[in-house]
Amino acid sequence: MSLEDRFAYPSFRPGQRELAQRVYEACRSGEILVAGAMSGFGKTAAVLTGALTAAEEIGSRVVFTCRTKRQIHRVIEEVSRLQRKHPVKAAPIFSKFDYCLLRRQRPVSQESFGWYCSFNVSNNLCSYFLNVSLVPEDFDRAVQRALQTTPTHSELLKHAESIHVCPYEVARLAVVQAEVSVIPYHYVFDPSATPVFFERSSLEKRKTILVVDEAHNLRDFLRGVNSAVLTLEQLRGAAREADLLFMEEAALSLRHLEQILSEIMTNHTGWLLDRADVLDRLRDGRGTVWLQNLAFELGSCAGAAWGSITYERRLPSLILQVGRFLEKLSSAEGLVLVKWNSGFGLIDPDPAGNLASYLKGFGSVVLMSATINPSSVFTRSLGLAGAGVATYEAASEPLVNVRTAIDVGVTTRYSLRGPEMFARISDRLAAVIEASETGVGIFAPSYSVLGAIQAMVAKRVNGRNLVSEAPGLSSQDAADIFDSFRAVEGSVLFAVQGGRFSEGEDFGEDSMGAVVVVGLALPPPSPMLYAEYACLKRAGEPDAYLMLSRLPALRKAFQAAGRHIRRPGKKGFVLLMDERFGSNAARELMPSWLKKDLVVGDYLPTAVRSLIHDFWTSPSSGPLPF
Repeated sequence: MSLEDRFAYPSFRPGQRELAQRVYEACRSGEILVAGAMSGFGKTAAVLTGALTAAEEIGSRVVFTCRTKRQIHRVIEEVSRLQRKHPVKAAPIFSKFDYCLLRRQRPVSQESFGWYCSFNVSNNLCSYFLNVSLVPEDFDRAVQRALQTTPTHSELLKHAESIHVCPYEVARLAVVQAEVSVIPYHYVFDPSATPVFFERSSLEKRKTILVVDEAHNLRDFLRGVNSAVLTLEQLRGAAREADLLFMEEAALSLRHLEQILSEIMTNHTGWLLDRADVLDRLRDGRGTVWLQNLAFELGSCAGAAWGSITYERRLPSLILQVGRFLEKLSSAEGLVLVKWNSGFGLIDPDPAGNLASYLKGFGSVVLMSATINPSSVFTRSLGLAGAGVATYEAASEPLVNVRTAIDVGVTTRYSLRGPEMFARISDRLAAVIEASETGVGIFAPSYSVLGAIQAMVAKRVNGRNLVSEAPGLSSQDAADIFDSFRAVEGSVLFAVQGGRFSEGEDFGEDSMGAVVVVGLALPPPSPMLYAEYACLKRAGEPDAYLMLSRLPALRKAFQAAGRHIRRPGKKGFVLLMDERFGSNAARELMPSWLKKDLVVGDYLPTAVRSLIHDFWTSPSSGPLPF
């Protein structure tokens, strides 16, 4: 089948066919390809077309992995379009927590869920799981239905409940049989989860084309997967949980650990700890296996299990977290132990160290992103330098008409934050909102900055629908915010850079005409960051600061800046509010579509209104001097 026949739309956008062709060639030849294209280019449709065409010819399957649930839903929308043109078996899968029907009977936290599910299944207490083998025909029809029609998550839950089977098992078997599987990063890159998808299902990586969406997030994800944090408050809380669950010996052990770690926290002045010395002090002469046995006891909660489930006592949560930390502390090699705020951190100073060899186990790999520039630093940050990785960046300059203004009159530098600076920022944001007839997206570097400017802007703007991202939003909460923004013309969205609304979200059509990126989201100094810097420096990496701090922050900013650019010919205004965006180093790293029409200045509210008015009233906007 040709690329044109496979493509889900009537015709390719400029540059899409070339990207699809390059992906097709990479998948046919078994390459690792880093593919870049701007936000709104249509990367997903093009990459799917190239990968599926190659997979059909060489007898492989496509696994498309995403960082967030929202991004998975976006990929499934594209897959559904493909299915309407040509039949293809496709299925997504989320975490077990997202599918569980049993937890409707009692609240279960995500921290406790893995234990809760495992206990119920292994002790035949989950009728939904038991029914999988008792109603095989109904179960198989549900799997085939999921493969052919790719139902929404809610539709799958409803159908599985109607035949009383576990929705997760339906989804798991569907992705095993699918020609295209859409799955979270965890099933591919988390060592504790990959056996579920590959080994348990007997899937051959060599016959798999792996597509990694938003691959610029991969190092951060690996860092999180390989790290663990334990606070003294968690230890105290775990001891209280153990008391409530009648785990008397465990409670005594937890208080013993809390006392020793408190002493270490108080007496040790530096941030780096001697892991072997800390382990010796925690064991306190009880032998090398004592701590491992305690970690197992806390992780299994065997002594409290039946009481927790049968008699509806409190489910363990903090106990399980402490157990996981102790297990890593006592057994995981290569991790560094540091003091971390009011607790301790176990970190991998080289989170991407084994990624190259792992990716080479697949038939081919496509790492796609809107921000791969500079590609040499991108590949080195993932440990792929010298691994024979090819790069391809799709041309995008003619596709959109974007005016970018850099406001060097404000900043969110930590030392300069305060009421006066936030007031200056808010005055300019209010001017953007007043001058924009369409919706506006405002992306701050952190929730604390977001809260401060949102409160000030709300006092300065009347008659606009203001919606805001908040920490810990559920998927439904996020969907409600998105729908509220889209439902009211001229709405204003307050969100954070690197959050769920700044990547992968589609503010299509004309719901958002202007984006303001407030400040640079540089990671705060931390022992975890210092450990990675030191590791890179020892390896001779010349761009450690760029790789770990400046570039990730700029990528978040540029990703947010492109939220309203979702189709060719789209016209949009971008305001980057921070003097650091005006540096030569930052401007060199900007995507070409952001800097082809760029102005720089100290823009007071009146100047902001004029900039926006002139842009929207001019018949065309060409490059301007700066």
